[in-house]
Amino acid sequence: MLIAFASSDGKTIDSHFASAPRFEMYKFTGGPQGIIHTSLSSEDMMESNDKVDVRIRMLKECAIVYCTQIGGPAAARLVQCGIHPLKVPVGAEIVDELNKLNKLLLSKKLPPWLKKKVGDC
Repeated sequence: MLIAFASSDGKTIDSHFASAPRFEMYKFTGGPQGIIHTSLSSEDMMESNDKVDVRIRMLKECAIVYCTQIGGPAAARLVQCGIHPLKVPVGAEIVDELNKLNKLLLSKKLPPWLKKKVGDC
């Protein structure tokens, strides 16, 4: 399962979805996680009139996107594309969120949206 985090420093989730300077992408396997790549840079966003659309296209393989804020229309567009947005407090550590997700997956008490994502992978 591919997970994206809106981050300016590569360590914390500190950005609004529509204004994130980049997204850190992790392949989540339920074991040790490793960074795959940074998918967006600020230059990519300056070239587009629709900041949400360019982000959705870049994140199309993701199951979940973590950010600090996201507007209702942008969240709806993500969900329509099969991507689940999650809001967390500014400064949440990426590694902590990966560990929480791992514990949730191991608990076998998955919320319906996550059960579907795990089934799709």
